[in-house]
Amino acid sequence: MSQFRRYTPVVDQLRRWLNHFLMLLVVVFALDAVLVAFFRGFRLEIAGHVVRSATIEFPIVGFLIALMLLFLVQGKWKESGLLLASLCLSAVLGEVMLHVIDHPWSKPVLKTWLEPAELLGFRLPSNFEGRGIVDEYIKTNSQGLRDVEHEGKKEGGTFRILGLGDSFTFGWGIKLEESFLKQLEKRLIQEMGRPVETINAGVPGYGLNQYYLYLKHIGIKYQPDVVVLSYFADDLPNALEEEIKPHEGFLDRLQYKGGALHHSRFYNFITSAAAVIRVRNHATQVDHMRNMEIRRAEWGRIDHPLITNEGGEGPRRIALLEEYLTRIKGIAEDAHARLVVMFIPDISHLYHPEYQNINRVLRQLTSTHEIPFVDMTPIFESSKELSTYYLFPKDAHTNAKGHEAMASALTELICEGASSPVSCRTAGHAGATRASTTSKMTIPN
Repeated sequence: MSQFRRYTPVVDQLRRWLNHFLMLLVVVFALDAVLVAFFRGFRLEIAGHVVRSATIEFPIVGFLIALMLLFLVQGKWKESGLLLASLCLSAVLGEVMLHVIDHPWSKPVLKTWLEPAELLGFRLPSNFEGRGIVDEYIKTNSQGLRDVEHEGKKEGGTFRILGLGDSFTFGWGIKLEESFLKQLEKRLIQEMGRPVETINAGVPGYGLNQYYLYLKHIGIKYQPDVVVLSYFADDLPNALEEEIKPHEGFLDRLQYKGGALHHSRFYNFITSAAAVIRVRNHATQVDHMRNMEIRRAEWGRIDHPLITNEGGEGPRRIALLEEYLTRIKGIAEDAHARLVVMFIPDISHLYHPEYQNINRVLRQLTSTHEIPFVDMTPIFESSKELSTYYLFPKDAHTNAKGHEAMASALTELICEGASSPVSCRTAGHAGATRASTTSKMTIPN
């Protein structure tokens, strides 16, 4: 008994130290959570080391664990039980409410949107519904497109546009109705006075090889009148393939975040909320979203000789790009459709002509082959603020206003070449993008 009493002061002292330490952790985690949730987190540089916090999961879990341990160290068993009961009750009530409300964030979240596919390497899953990478709501149709259903045969009198592209065409970070194809559809209905239908075949990660294969084997069956090819800086592959093997990275098919927990609406909701905060604080986490010089340096590490200068690989890559364009144009014209090319610049290449060699190459090739072309670079450079047309600083894709500008440029490109005044009501009166257009087009009546 005497030995036990001898160690009692030491145990009490350790308990006091642990109590103070846990209280400090509770305060630190709470402060961290507030900074992340309301002030985009924080980033500190200390002695050459960077300390940053931009995600909400760690401070929230840390706060709850520290608070629970604090109650236990203080002998507050009742408070510990109440905390656990409150968390469980909140989860149950949240699950019930989300089943009633059917909030988009309560849908399952995929680790990746993509699945392996023959011919194209990978594709979007069919009939998927859930949250995207940023905070956009994603719903695909039975053909694996982020769009409504489209019949293969178009109705008489309908003017149909097929959009080929990557994540910009897909509508990364925005609603489907905000994408440039859907805004173009609304504009042309008013301009042309006839039914207009746009088909969004954009898939994140696609490049020229997929555009070519999709149009040749699938897209042309939609009987488009115009094919809009949206070209991004890294779209040119190293070769032209007539078939791409299923992508090994997606061979496990679709996987939902949380495993079996993805059946819980409440779990999906808090996962989506955390992801939205994480994306909003992207610039705090990722240096190349915070600093455009770092982003340009990242581009410099990638083998894209046509972006900065032609170099030794330039002639071969230009010839490859020309081969793609002529083949795609040929497929479109064989189906009595016209090809239109739109260049979308990377956010870090704006105001830097030394990174715009690809713009000049595309302008020359489209002019040589009489392909209507619009370069969005001068239009996006008309604003000094990157956030005007891009989702900056949370993401490098174009925002709804950027898509509106693209829809306006394409409307003008199409209507400026109208074969008769009936085709477009404002034909010949637009001029904002005329300097960026290398050739005009004739619209089928």
